[in-house]
Amino acid sequence: MFYIIHVLAGAIIAKFFPNLFVIIILSLLSHFLIDIIPHKDSLFDKRVFKKSYKIKITDKAVLFEIIKSILTLLLIIYLQIHFKSLLMLFAIFVSLLPDIVKIGHLTNLRNNKLFKKYMLFHSRIQKDVSWKLEILIQLIVAIILIKILF
Repeated sequence: MFYIIHVLAGAIIAKFFPNLFVIIILSLLSHFLIDIIPHKDSLFDKRVFKKSYKIKITDKAVLFEIIKSILTLLLIIYLQIHFKSLLMLFAIFVSLLPDIVKIGHLTNLRNNKLFKKYMLFHSRIQKDVSWKLEILIQLIVAIILIKILF
């Protein structure tokens, strides 16, 4: 899922549930629930990953991740300027944490049994779709989340 969707979900959680404990639980839960919505993960070829636990990193995928990250950072800056809420920043961070943790695959953490189970779980809950359908789905989800947030 685009990081922007997780950022918007985290912001909504902080806006309506301004409690640190509740934010942690709901932000983590929202990440996995949102990831159930069909989408394409740019760094993961799910068939290859499930068979060999390897991530296929291409120049195109890296460029796409950089673009997504820059757009996400710009959204986070905008939300902080608009809402001026450290609690919201925290909720956004927690909502992104399940994807941030995946960076561990690029380190020796990838050999840890618990980490492998997490990566496989995170991969299994996601359903691939075409890029066109992904953009449409995420645009609809983003519009709904923006309407709720503002």
